[in-house]
Amino acid sequence: MLKFATRTATRTAACVLTAGLAFSTSPAWAGDLAQVVGADEHVAPQGQEKVIDTGHVDVGALLDGTDSELMARDDAGDKPVWRHLDDLVFSVGDKAQQTLPDTDDFGFVGAESGDKVWVVPQTEQVGVPWLGWNTQAPSLVDAADRGVTMEFLGHSGPGDFSLFLQNGGFEAPQLLWSTAQKSDEDFWVDLNTHTHANWTFTEPGTHQVGIRVKGKTKDGADFSTDGVLTFAVGDDADVQAAQDTTWNPDDAQTAGSSIPTWVFVLAGVGAVVLLLALGLALRSAKRGDNRG
Repeated sequence: MLKFATRTATRTAACVLTAGLAFSTSPAWAGDLAQVVGADEHVAPQGQEKVIDTGHVDVGALLDGTDSELMARDDAGDKPVWRHLDDLVFSVGDKAQQTLPDTDDFGFVGAESGDKVWVVPQTEQVGVPWLGWNTQAPSLVDAADRGVTMEFLGHSGPGDFSLFLQNGGFEAPQLLWSTAQKSDEDFWVDLNTHTHANWTFTEPGTHQVGIRVKGKTKDGADFSTDGVLTFAVGDDADVQAAQDTTWNPDDAQTAGSSIPTWVFVLAGVGAVVLLLALGLALRSAKRGDNRG
């Protein structure tokens, strides 16, 4: 299991404020990662749809006993609002396009050097959503034991998806998840931290990314919550169609393959049928030999 989160939001800010995409072609700035999350922040009612095409949003878990929900903290307005993931679409237009550099460091993205890809970047960029995650909700900090584990449940959409971190300078990217390469390792996130990364898509269209956050309470009880992030990628993407898309885990790509899970299921069923057919054929052949 990867472990990269620091112990406090301030230390995380110190590490990530210097970060930036090695192939960024647009001006970017980091903003304030040393944020404070209050216990009385508003939670939007279920069904209040929202399209986010710019500004700061964090995915985070809210905890009530062992009941938890993965939500999005949208603080692009005057006051932060926690929103249900099913109500959100992240509109990622062509302002988010970047060109892959001539290096092997980004082979996990699933595109060739010189290709255009769409990136929700690690550092804030005008006209593009700035998406990260935090473990700062007081309900989580007060009840959870040390931190949480984040799991990748898959990606549904055209092309490939990847998630990676990159510090400043000439440091190589730190891959978290990739559908083009076999990389879907869980990672640990300490409590009271705030992190941003690069969310990369190789093709326009509707994309969904499934995430699970799980952990233990200080009393030793398990909690777990799943959520799906929906993206409308490209200027021509249909935002309403993205909003209407229902997550189907059987259609999600597995790490290291662009083939949906259901293809592997069908292949497995086909293999079983083939083995049964071979068994019946051998049994019939033996009966024929005995009769002879």
